[in-house]
Amino acid sequence: MKIGEIGMNIKKVVAAALILSSMTAVSASAAEFNDIKGHWAEDVINELADKDIIHGVSDTEFNPDGTVTRAEFLKMAMDSFGIVGHAYRDGECLDATNDDWYCYYLQGALDKNIIPKEMIENCNVTKVTKTLAEATDDKEAVTTDVNVYTGKFDGDKPITREEMAAIAVCCKNYVCKDEVGFLFKSPIIKDEAEIDEKYVNYVILAYVFRYINGMEDGRFAPKENLTRAQAAVVMNNLK
Repeated sequence: MKIGEIGMNIKKVVAAALILSSMTAVSASAAEFNDIKGHWAEDVINELADKDIIHGVSDTEFNPDGTVTRAEFLKMAMDSFGIVGHAYRDGECLDATNDDWYCYYLQGALDKNIIPKEMIENCNVTKVTKTLAEATDDKEAVTTDVNVYTGKFDGDKPITREEMAAIAVCCKNYVCKDEVGFLFKSPIIKDEAEIDEKYVNYVILAYVFRYINGMEDGRFAPKENLTRAQAAVVMNNLK
């Protein structure tokens, strides 16, 4: 699919403070990471680590080229935009169980329709009426129509760069309030033909919102797994 000039509605957003605890594990000053010296993302990692926004895998290692899972990036993006999760509901959280650490985020993302359907294997959506509050003597029960998804999210699977773009854009769209319509010229992406058609518009918008800049050689590398260093840069760009 050739990316040309397209017109879309873009919305404004106010992002919440970054909370990147899902970069996991150990809080440390950037100066203590001995595996990022000379790394292309060293400055960003240093800045975010010093602000306690990202964390290393140990006191001395950040593991910049390690992978990020779908669940980890979902948490990063939701926290970055201040999007809250929701308590797990059996049968409504795809393949996650109440024992999965990320079920709170996944359930909330599904309730808010910010999980791209393209990322759900064997996705099926059913609209049902849910009761949100019990009736009392002076208050009627509140009901609303919600989408209930079935399928597989694969939260522990490494997230690809095109999937990363989809989640980031969906989170931004969710928190947007005021519509602003304008035309924009699509970015030049050398390997645009390699982007899955279902993710093309997400990738375009991720470039437009300046969440991503692509590789130095002009590629986007859509099928490559997102690295921890790349995730740090995206989180920095979400500010």
